Amino acid sequence: MPVPWMSDDIQKLPLSDDKVPPLPSYTTSTAPDTSRTQTLWYRMEVVALLATVLGLVHLATSSPAPSVAHNNAAAAAAPSSATAASGFDQQTSAYTASSAFPTSIFASYYNNPASMTAEPRPVVTDVQRNSVFPDILANPTILPLGPSSSEAVYPLATGTALPDIASQVRKELTDIFTSSSANCTTCTDALKSAQKLARQSPKDVPAMLIEMCTKYSYKSASTCAKTYAPQVLGSVYAQILSYADFSANSTDAQYICNIVVGSSTSNCSLPKPRHLDDDFLDKWFFGKRTPPNTYNKNVGEPTKNGKDLRVLHMSDIHVDPRFFVGGEASCTNGRCCRADAYNSTLSNGNFTQGMLPKSNISEPATYWGNFKCDAPWSLALSTLEAVTPLNGGDEVDMTIHTGDMVVHDLAQYISQDLVKYTHQSLYDSIRSLLGRGPVFNAIGNHDSSPSDFASQGALPNGRSDQLSWDWDNLARLWEAEGWFNHAQAEQVCSHYAGYSVTPRKGLRIIAINTDFWYKNNVFNMIHTQNPDYSGSLRFLTDELFHAEKRGERVWIVGHVLTGWDGSNPLDNPTNLFYQIVDRFAPHVIAHIFFGHTHEDQFNVFYTNNGTSKAAQAAKAVSFMAPSITPGNNVNPAVRIMHINATTYEVMDYHQFYTRVPTFPDLPSTSHGPIYEYLYSARSAYGNFTASNANSTHPVANGIWPATAPLNATFWAKLTEEMAVRKDLVQQFTVYQGRNSPKSPKCVTADCVKAKICYMQSGSAILGKQCPQGFGSVQS
Repeated sequence: MPVPWMSDDIQKLPLSDDKVPPLPSYTTSTAPDTSRTQTLWYRMEVVALLATVLGLVHLATSSPAPSVAHNNAAAAAAPSSATAASGFDQQTSAYTASSAFPTSIFASYYNNPASMTAEPRPVVTDVQRNSVFPDILANPTILPLGPSSSEAVYPLATGTALPDIASQVRKELTDIFTSSSANCTTCTDALKSAQKLARQSPKDVPAMLIEMCTKYSYKSASTCAKTYAPQVLGSVYAQILSYADFSANSTDAQYICNIVVGSSTSNCSLPKPRHLDDDFLDKWFFGKRTPPNTYNKNVGEPTKNGKDLRVLHMSDIHVDPRFFVGGEASCTNGRCCRADAYNSTLSNGNFTQGMLPKSNISEPATYWGNFKCDAPWSLALSTLEAVTPLNGGDEVDMTIHTGDMVVHDLAQYISQDLVKYTHQSLYDSIRSLLGRGPVFNAIGNHDSSPSDFASQGALPNGRSDQLSWDWDNLARLWEAEGWFNHAQAEQVCSHYAGYSVTPRKGLRIIAINTDFWYKNNVFNMIHTQNPDYSGSLRFLTDELFHAEKRGERVWIVGHVLTGWDGSNPLDNPTNLFYQIVDRFAPHVIAHIFFGHTHEDQFNVFYTNNGTSKAAQAAKAVSFMAPSITPGNNVNPAVRIMHINATTYEVMDYHQFYTRVPTFPDLPSTSHGPIYEYLYSARSAYGNFTASNANSTHPVANGIWPATAPLNATFWAKLTEEMAVRKDLVQQFTVYQGRNSPKSPKCVTADCVKAKICYMQSGSAILGKQCPQGFGSVQS
């Protein structure tokens, strides 16, 4: 059931904090005395008082107040009627952050958070165990802890194991690898042999994987041992080997060889996608494949001030609590900006614990971050602090966060505790810095341990719940922050962190776990011909039917995109997703929101599997939000969308960013990062005069109407305009990396053609049909 509304506008929940762990009001380098507490409510009252005095939200006190610059660029760029229709007002053009860390966000610290010689190490209480996470979990001067042995989950053995099954399988594998030429059959035969061990004696699988990995130099001996340890990947791979179908009619073995082993190693091609015929689709949609003839999109209530809703879309924070200021930021080995990172041109990596000599560092890790590193605490919280000032001093009405809070890291350094620590500390920060507007989150592929993995409910022998600790923890946190009530939180537990909620009259937000179409989720290598083995797309479809019956508009929220160049998602599930969008857009589905790529991208969905890319055939658009993390080689950014309060369609969005190349000089100034205005989607892309005459959807004077939303037709027309006006693709590429000097240009005919094709490809199947090699600006 939805949370009761407080007004016509989006609900802003009271900041009562009875379910958030009490937070001490002091700063210290030792663990907190839990008897000294204060609530989030009290802290926000203090913030509100400061905001009244200072005229902005600012928690730091040891540096000059941040500055906010305004202009009317966005309003001036749009026709005058757009100003009234879209709720434009004075647009913030820049925000200069404070150099001081907002220490009041956390109750206490393991180090001095005011020092810029190291990143703050906040003390965070594990709400489930009612104890603090230890400093060793995220201390950058200590090599990271890995997962505990208790995190290993094996499949149950089936039948009686032969006494020498392990040695027998080792011999078979050696014979296969030495007597056969390197072809796809070599790989699939090896899987069949290994499956015998996984089913009879699963706990012997990690040792076998380590031995084979080392023996055939798949990785270094040390990396093999760490990667395939039972609690890292060893026991998970035992499950995949046990549960996969390696029979002649199955494609599981080919998928594993192509994706997990790698096509260059296995010489296995990706199987052809399953054809979803009429019989399948008729059953999937219960014989209701045709949408209703009429549907009212004006289902919401206007805001009291008549303006659009302001909705923040942010993604991929990837905070690195182990960020090591002064470490190697341009590493060739390890995770950059870490104590054990090094550049092989200056160091061989054989050094004792601690900091490399400065002479052995090619690029020092700076306090605010670097291009090849994930976001330090300072950058992550500075960006969150910037949102309200960038929105003209008003809190956003709500936030969509499309996943990936946890750092990119080697598998052996990711643990359940690290995931919980990151989630809890960041959600508390978001609640404090963004205010009372609800936050709707999607789980990202890095928001689990091991990273990338999500196990389906259909797995046998109780193994379906091996990642339920993650869904349960997210449900508990989202309820504690006040974003969900208990009934809504229970959905999160039963739908792999997915849910369906109505935060405002006529709007339904449906979040799904997109790891179930992510190619790096090894659990997707089971039942590969089933496009919905997890049941997530069944849940989505059923909720869309319910929304259609109730006359609601829907936002679909997830993490991994369904298309672009086809390099991230899997064919079969994203093909089914495309059919679902075709059935329910545009009358029910208003928009789709993803993240994952760290880049500013979009996908247009067309009718009939995209057989026609004409603007009049466009049905839906998905937005991929830019990342807050700079890695790899992009500038951090956030997006504030203007949403029509009655139709829930995007009228415009405004993108803001900060320049990473300025970070090294910031410690010598009196301020932090400067967040600049990058562009307005309507202003940048709304001129279609070059292509209008030949468009299937011409508009008056070639200018997108001021009162029209930025719907699928708008973005489809943009691709038509790009085909005529090639320079527009290069402008898009600049925005893709947020004006990063590291982004390659897109000026050749091949690049222009490829990028337009990616924009028009809402499924993996379509994306793979495009020319490859131009999908990303990262390097």
